Amino acid sequence: MKRASLCGAPVFLLLRAPAAISSVRRRFCSIPNPILHDPNRLLSYVRKNCRAGGGGFTSIGDALCCFGKMIQTNPLPSARDFNLLLGALVRLKHYSTAIRLIERLPSLGIEGDVASLNIWMNCFCRLKRVDLGLSILGRIFKLGFPINVVTSSTLIDDVVTYNSLIHGLCNVGQLKDALTLLKEMTSRAIQPDLPTYNSLVHCLCNLGQWKDATVLLEKMTKAGIEPDVITYTLVIQGARNSGQLKEARRLLSHMVQSRVMPNVRTFTLLVDAYCKEGMLVEAEAIVDQMIQLGQMPSSFIYNTLMNGYCLQNRMDNAMEVLNLMVKRGCSPNVVCYNTLINGYCKGKRVDKSKMLFQEMLQRGLNPNDITYSTLVYGFCQVGNLGAAEELIKEMQSRDLSPNHYTLNAFLDGLCKVQQIDKAMILLRKMEDSKFVPDIVTYTILINGMCNAGKLNDAQGLFNCLNARGLQPNVWTYNVIIHGLCKGGCMEEAYQLLREMEGNGCLPNDVTYNTIIQGLLRNNENTRAAELVNEMVERGFSADVVTTELWVKYVVTNETSSFSKASMMTAFDQIKSETEDETD
Repeated sequence: MKRASLCGAPVFLLLRAPAAISSVRRRFCSIPNPILHDPNRLLSYVRKNCRAGGGGFTSIGDALCCFGKMIQTNPLPSARDFNLLLGALVRLKHYSTAIRLIERLPSLGIEGDVASLNIWMNCFCRLKRVDLGLSILGRIFKLGFPINVVTSSTLIDDVVTYNSLIHGLCNVGQLKDALTLLKEMTSRAIQPDLPTYNSLVHCLCNLGQWKDATVLLEKMTKAGIEPDVITYTLVIQGARNSGQLKEARRLLSHMVQSRVMPNVRTFTLLVDAYCKEGMLVEAEAIVDQMIQLGQMPSSFIYNTLMNGYCLQNRMDNAMEVLNLMVKRGCSPNVVCYNTLINGYCKGKRVDKSKMLFQEMLQRGLNPNDITYSTLVYGFCQVGNLGAAEELIKEMQSRDLSPNHYTLNAFLDGLCKVQQIDKAMILLRKMEDSKFVPDIVTYTILINGMCNAGKLNDAQGLFNCLNARGLQPNVWTYNVIIHGLCKGGCMEEAYQLLREMEGNGCLPNDVTYNTIIQGLLRNNENTRAAELVNEMVERGFSADVVTTELWVKYVVTNETSSFSKASMMTAFDQIKSETEDETD
């Protein structure tokens, strides 16, 4: 039985038919019968549970049962009581259902008030239908409700009316309209509050206008509205997303000085950003500050730190973070172990990866497909295909299906040891199973065939890609062009260079360097000179091998001054890049 059947058309059945109400109550309602059948007890129950801070409903079924019973009472409850129930539906986030019930109230003889309209408008805004929300605001004005006077409703007051609209406008990025409403709000002597400013700050940061968000932060403080943890975290996130880590750090310091306690999300934003930039000292300083302020780092934060060290191949430091994590009482999860296993596998230290794998099993953690795929990749990297194959079998015994990454890693391992026949058998198995080989799969095989001297087979597989519905990418083209150059098939390689752009794939620096080197080695110097000029004009640099071959050619042959100038430009670029790496 689908719970969604309580929304939409069945709601109208609930409003019209007592039998339907009874049916819904039996199926979905947990409210005792004595309450439902006694109007006074029913209203007391609604008033107690539907007020903000009350017990509240836990299911839409209970709310609809109450609504169905309320419309059967005589006399009917007041609009205020219905508003309490509608407010409960909003807190359950059943905005569409609340709208449908509000739209039925007039036909039932229940005249809604300004609170009903506020709820209606809020629901539209939550559903990102700000246009309809604005139409309800117009109706409030038209009916002459005193929007600048706080209503007696315990659910909604005048500032919430504007906040709903401003929040809705900000959600869809309509900042200009939201600011216009803010001006109108203040012109009516309605003071913006914290939710008003938080909506605007959120919108500004989403639009990349974090500097304007900091200005608004100062403005609200001067207006006597103290920013909370949400406000500061939003601005910190905005500065971080714009790459302004110093400003984000300054905002954190200002936040602490203002006695607003950062939460885990606040710290996580900065730790994650520093780690991605490789600034691990700064990331650890944030974690230390977090602990000093009484906040315990989450497993996500520890994992982020570990990943930062793994990216720099500082595995000893990554292990120190794991040990510190355990020491502080935070249990590592599968993600943490996967991060470390991946770090060791990339460094070809599969013995360490295997030890970590055993450790996670001892901790009662179940490896997932990422764990196994990473280990398969690691063992294939060091040529231990037997261990990789055993891992795939173990993976399947745990009801985990190998994914594209797993099979492509194993396929690449087979190709690296030139077991092309086994690789082709694996390809056929993939084609016969639910795993449709992707462009990565075929590129690995084409590369393996080229390296094994099976150029004709590689060309045949490359030429079949379109028939299989696959578009070669620049990596695929580079692989086959390299194979053709290695086999001395320069004309075919050159033609592929010219064809790839027509097929929507732009060559890169690797493409040019590969074919220029092939041309120079085969003494096709004129065509090589043309491609050097073309490469430099496109902003690509010659690599070391191309530069050495070209300099040798220039020294021993007559070359145009333009070609010489082009090569010197490329030479200067590679020299500059080499010096930057040294620094």
